[in-house]
Amino acid sequence: MVRVAVLMLVLTAVAPARGQEPENRGRYAFVPVPEGALRLNTQTGEVSLCSGEGVALACRPVPDTAAAPLADASGRIPALEARVEALEARPAVGDILPDEEALDRVAVLADKVMRRFFGLVREMKRELEDEEL
Repeated sequence: MVRVAVLMLVLTAVAPARGQEPENRGRYAFVPVPEGALRLNTQTGEVSLCSGEGVALACRPVPDTAAAPLADASGRIPALEARVEALEARPAVGDILPDEEALDRVAVLADKVMRRFFGLVREMKRELEDEEL
Protein backbone atom coordinates (compact mmCIF):
# COMPACT_ATOMS: atom_id res chain seq x y z
CA MET A 1 0.00 0.00 0.00
CA VAL A 2 2.83 2.34 0.87
CA ARG A 3 4.56 1.43 -2.37
CA VAL A 4 1.47 2.30 -4.37
CA ALA A 5 1.22 5.67 -2.63
CA VAL A 6 4.91 6.37 -3.27
CA LEU A 7 4.57 5.34 -6.89
CA MET A 8 1.55 7.61 -7.34
CA LEU A 9 3.54 10.47 -5.80
CA VAL A 10 6.43 9.82 -8.17
CA LEU A 11 4.18 9.61 -11.19
CA THR A 12 2.37 12.82 -10.40
CA ALA A 13 5.66 14.61 -9.80
CA VAL A 14 7.27 13.52 -13.06
CA ALA A 15 4.22 13.35 -15.30
CA PRO A 16 3.97 16.17 -17.84
CA ALA A 17 0.84 18.26 -18.09
CA ARG A 18 -1.86 16.61 -20.17
CA GLY A 19 -1.44 17.26 -23.86
CA GLN A 20 2.21 18.30 -23.54
CA GLU A 21 5.10 16.12 -24.51
CA PRO A 22 8.26 16.40 -22.43
CA GLU A 23 11.07 18.00 -24.37
CA ASN A 24 13.97 15.97 -23.00
CA ARG A 25 12.73 12.85 -21.30
CA GLY A 26 15.52 10.68 -19.95
CA ARG A 27 15.46 7.10 -18.82
CA TYR A 28 15.25 8.02 -15.12
CA ALA A 29 13.21 10.55 -13.19
CA PHE A 30 14.17 11.54 -9.65
CA VAL A 31 11.90 12.77 -6.87
CA PRO A 32 13.33 14.01 -3.56
CA VAL A 33 12.03 12.28 -0.41
CA PRO A 34 13.17 12.59 3.23
CA GLU A 35 15.22 9.37 2.96
CA GLY A 36 17.05 10.51 -0.20
CA ALA A 37 15.51 10.35 -3.67
CA LEU A 38 13.21 8.01 -5.54
CA ARG A 39 14.45 6.98 -8.96
CA LEU A 40 11.79 5.97 -11.48
CA ASN A 41 12.91 4.04 -14.52
CA THR A 42 10.62 5.56 -17.15
CA GLN A 43 11.08 2.60 -19.49
CA THR A 44 10.35 -0.27 -17.09
CA GLY A 45 8.46 1.46 -14.26
CA GLU A 46 10.91 0.15 -11.65
CA VAL A 47 11.27 2.36 -8.55
CA SER A 48 14.47 2.56 -6.48
CA LEU A 49 15.34 4.48 -3.33
CA CYS A 50 18.66 6.29 -3.65
CA SER A 51 20.44 7.45 -0.51
CA GLY A 52 23.91 8.34 0.67
CA GLU A 53 26.31 11.22 0.16
CA GLY A 54 28.89 12.03 -2.47
CA VAL A 55 30.38 8.94 -4.10
CA ALA A 56 28.69 6.66 -1.56
CA LEU A 57 25.30 7.14 -3.23
CA ALA A 58 23.48 3.81 -3.66
CA CYS A 59 20.10 2.98 -5.16
CA ARG A 60 18.15 -0.03 -3.85
CA PRO A 61 15.01 -1.28 -5.59
CA VAL A 62 11.81 -0.66 -3.69
CA PRO A 63 10.14 -4.06 -3.17
CA ASP A 64 7.06 -4.53 -5.29
CA THR A 65 4.49 -5.56 -2.70
CA ALA A 66 1.71 -5.44 -5.27
CA ALA A 67 3.26 -8.31 -7.28
CA ALA A 68 3.17 -10.83 -4.41
CA PRO A 69 -0.63 -11.28 -4.40
CA LEU A 70 -0.56 -11.63 -8.19
CA ALA A 71 2.02 -14.41 -8.01
CA ASP A 72 -0.08 -16.19 -5.39
CA ALA A 73 -3.22 -15.78 -7.48
CA SER A 74 -1.59 -17.18 -10.62
CA GLY A 75 -1.19 -20.53 -8.88
CA ARG A 76 -4.82 -20.59 -7.78
CA ILE A 77 -6.38 -19.75 -11.14
CA PRO A 78 -6.02 -23.23 -12.71
CA ALA A 79 -7.46 -24.87 -9.59
CA LEU A 80 -10.43 -22.51 -9.63
CA GLU A 81 -11.01 -23.10 -13.34
CA ALA A 82 -11.02 -26.87 -12.76
CA ARG A 83 -13.51 -26.45 -9.92
CA VAL A 84 -15.81 -24.33 -12.10
CA GLU A 85 -15.70 -26.99 -14.84
CA ALA A 86 -16.57 -29.71 -12.32
CA LEU A 87 -19.49 -27.69 -10.98
CA GLU A 88 -20.77 -26.97 -14.48
CA ALA A 89 -20.57 -30.67 -15.35
CA ARG A 90 -23.00 -31.57 -12.53
CA PRO A 91 -26.56 -32.30 -13.59
CA ALA A 92 -29.01 -29.45 -13.27
CA VAL A 93 -31.46 -29.46 -10.35
CA GLY A 94 -34.33 -30.33 -12.68
CA ASP A 95 -32.43 -33.39 -13.89
CA ILE A 96 -31.97 -34.88 -10.42
CA LEU A 97 -35.52 -34.38 -9.10
CA PRO A 98 -37.53 -37.62 -9.01
CA ASP A 99 -40.45 -38.14 -11.35
CA GLU A 100 -44.08 -38.76 -10.24
CA GLU A 101 -43.70 -42.54 -10.32
CA ALA A 102 -40.69 -42.43 -7.99
CA LEU A 103 -42.57 -40.13 -5.60
CA ASP A 104 -45.52 -42.56 -5.57
CA ARG A 105 -43.19 -45.46 -4.70
CA VAL A 106 -41.69 -43.44 -1.85
CA ALA A 107 -45.17 -42.54 -0.54
CA VAL A 108 -46.26 -46.21 -0.58
CA LEU A 109 -43.07 -47.25 1.21
CA ALA A 110 -43.52 -44.53 3.86
CA ASP A 111 -47.13 -45.67 4.38
CA LYS A 112 -46.01 -49.29 4.93
CA VAL A 113 -43.30 -48.22 7.40
CA MET A 114 -45.73 -46.08 9.41
CA ARG A 115 -48.39 -48.83 9.51
CA ARG A 116 -45.83 -51.36 10.77
CA PHE A 117 -44.52 -48.91 13.36
CA PHE A 118 -47.98 -48.11 14.74
CA GLY A 119 -48.85 -51.81 14.65
CA LEU A 120 -45.82 -52.52 16.85
CA VAL A 121 -46.82 -49.71 19.23
CA ARG A 122 -50.39 -51.14 19.55
CA GLU A 123 -48.99 -54.61 20.14
CA MET A 124 -46.62 -53.37 22.85
CA LYS A 125 -49.46 -51.42 24.47
CA ARG A 126 -51.64 -54.57 24.59
CA GLU A 127 -48.80 -56.57 26.12
CA LEU A 128 -48.29 -53.93 28.81
CA GLU A 129 -52.04 -53.86 29.61
CA ASP A 130 -52.13 -57.68 29.83
CA GLU A 131 -49.21 -57.74 32.25
CA GLU A 132 -50.86 -55.23 34.61
CA LEU A 133 -53.94 -57.39 35.11
